[in-house]
Amino acid sequence: MTTLKNIADSLGVSIRAVSYAVNGTGRLAPDTRKKILEKVLETGYVPNAAARSLVTSKSKLIGVLVPILSCSFYGRILAGIESVARKNGYTLLLMNPVENNEDDCSTVCLQLLQRKVDGIILNPFPGIAREADLLLKLEVPIVQIKNFFPELGNHSLKVSNFESAKKAAIALYQSGCRNIGMIAHNQNSNEIYERYSGFIAGLKELMPEYVPPVYESSVDIQGVHQVAKKMLSEHPGLDAVFGASDFAAIGTAKAALELGLKIPEDISIIGFDNLNIAAEQLIYPFSTIDQPKEEMGIYAMEMMIDLINKKSVESKTFEAPLILRETTKNNHLITIR
Repeated sequence: MTTLKNIADSLGVSIRAVSYAVNGTGRLAPDTRKKILEKVLETGYVPNAAARSLVTSKSKLIGVLVPILSCSFYGRILAGIESVARKNGYTLLLMNPVENNEDDCSTVCLQLLQRKVDGIILNPFPGIAREADLLLKLEVPIVQIKNFFPELGNHSLKVSNFESAKKAAIALYQSGCRNIGMIAHNQNSNEIYERYSGFIAGLKELMPEYVPPVYESSVDIQGVHQVAKKMLSEHPGLDAVFGASDFAAIGTAKAALELGLKIPEDISIIGFDNLNIAAEQLIYPFSTIDQPKEEMGIYAMEMMIDLINKKSVESKTFEAPLILRETTKNNHLITIR
């Protein structure tokens, strides 16, 4: 059986150099790394991860839990996590627990226990938070992204939901809109509640007597479409809508067009997330709040590595800028970004 020492001896390099090349870590000259990897392929050497974990007490596995895989938002966060994980010799164990299925949430947590992951990065939701005792039995670092549940620890990465939603409300006002509503989602989510609160605070500063209509929808375009159609029918004077997500913005636009409204002349719309599906619309690219998705993923994995190495870390709140596109009128009048 080929060993690291066999490869090192045949190339006249150190065992450490071969280890660096195989694990994608350390500093090696590009030519040296290439030469080693070619020899590894030639000999068919396969690193024994199980044996290595017995020696180091580390599996080099990071559990990553996200609620939706079929969305560009999480894809870009995962890309950021993966870019740092690979450079540091870690492999991701990607899990997709079903939010409202307690048995599935428990099963996912048990699988993480069985695989002895070195850490967990997750976008938490109530179902997973209820499994906090089980997750904490792992005695590994947990980094929360987007949402925050104190029962899962103190290390979190968020965006400035309150300030960004407030910014969206002010932008719609600056564009000339005065009858502004909101499509929200389940406010059991901290981030959605913060967006709702920021939106209300922004309008309160500008129009103290105005009470905006706020309707709540599921987080899918069809569900939003039905709720938005109801809101626009019950409030025919609305000239702007802030969506708690880009799905909320798209569903609102669909409802508005069906009711014969023109975008943005009759109704302006701002979403939240800057998903590809919103940014790349051919006729109506959406104004939206841009969450720094890849940057968040990179920072989450860097934080995780520091925690594994017993270094001190600080939680972080990312700024989320407003991007103005075709679904808001009078963009030239909007000064807040």
